[in-house]
Amino acid sequence: MIKAILFHVILVVLIIIGSIIFTPKSNEKGFGVDYVTSNKIFSETKNTVDVIALGDSLVYSSLSPMLIYEQYGYTTYAASTPAQSIYESYDILKRIYKTQHPQYVFFEAESLFRKINFEEDIQNRYGVKIPLILFHNRWKNLSRKDFSTRFTLSKKDDLKGFRYYDNVVPLVKHKKPSIHLQPYALSYLKKIMKLTQTYHTKLIFMSLPSAKNWSKERNKTLSQYFKAQGYDFIDFNTLPLNINWNTDSRDGGDHLNYNGAKKASLYFGQYLFGQCDLVDHRGDARYANYEQALILYQQHIKQRENKSSKRAFVFMPNYA
Repeated sequence: MIKAILFHVILVVLIIIGSIIFTPKSNEKGFGVDYVTSNKIFSETKNTVDVIALGDSLVYSSLSPMLIYEQYGYTTYAASTPAQSIYESYDILKRIYKTQHPQYVFFEAESLFRKINFEEDIQNRYGVKIPLILFHNRWKNLSRKDFSTRFTLSKKDDLKGFRYYDNVVPLVKHKKPSIHLQPYALSYLKKIMKLTQTYHTKLIFMSLPSAKNWSKERNKTLSQYFKAQGYDFIDFNTLPLNINWNTDSRDGGDHLNYNGAKKASLYFGQYLFGQCDLVDHRGDARYANYEQALILYQQHIKQRENKSSKRAFVFMPNYA
């Protein structure tokens, strides 16, 4: 019995030590961090992000925080990841509150329709997340820095979570999306609601432009649900954004490209200006990070647009 107890004590100690070593010590891709752009929100100056946008790839494809800052001076961040589950949204938001106190959280409702199997549900609710297991693939890239307990949040994202896509794929036919809200998702939605209430953050729900993921029936389902819960809901698919799915999509109507994102972002900024109590931070020394990011963002966009125009240009010799 003593040997068994000693074995388990040693095992626990080794797991703790291994977890400390294998836990990423920076929010950089090279240190094993998944979804670097969303994780870089933890590098932002404390309590300087006023608006958080949570959700899946529809968020980082549709909303450009720096375009909104350029036009209105509001500090927003797209804390979104590919196919972000509502559990992941809840987990990210909990971590965000450790360094930020946003006035508004906008939540993309797509994950409320996404099915999840029983095993994933149990793992998310009761699973023990051990860094040694989660980051075991890092063994090839371990360095001296990993044997420290210090975590360096050094890298910021100049696009603030937004991802630039300039490719154009015209609209293709899609089957109608599901209109059934998932019980698992609704249970975590209650947690998000309670969390934002605890921190006195206004929670607003939205459906960003997507020909693939939208239908009148889905709009009705969400509108009725959020009205009954007492929350605001914005459906971008019903607004006069002038989205042209033959030119403004990067993948046949699922996500927007940059041309479409500009339209969605400008409307989002107008909504913040008209409906939200926010301060214009342009010129405020405390928000120098956003001022610097704006310069880099403008340079980035200009470079990408120049490359796009060169790819689009076809030389036609004059044989006359």
